[in-house]
Amino acid sequence: MLSRSTLSGFYALMLVASSAHAQQPTGQAELDCSRFTHNPDGSWSVKQPLELFSEIGRVRILPGPPFKPGMSFGGLDIAGLLDQQCR
Repeated sequence: MLSRSTLSGFYALMLVASSAHAQQPTGQAELDCSRFTHNPDGSWSVKQPLELFSEIGRVRILPGPPFKPGMSFGGLDIAGLLDQQCR
């Protein structure tokens, strides 16, 4: 029989593996434009936490300071990608 801590760890792993908001890479990260706001100064702000995958692994994005073009976050230019995919 599995211990309670083993079951808890397995459950937590399953939650991470099945995250509904994680986006898998397809060569270049594809972002859900509806999850971001394009600001008047050209920057982008995330509306709610999300996860995606980059070349360096899983990247968690939380609401906070906006992403400006050319700024690298988790190895990705989030604003640059959003400018290409969402405008």
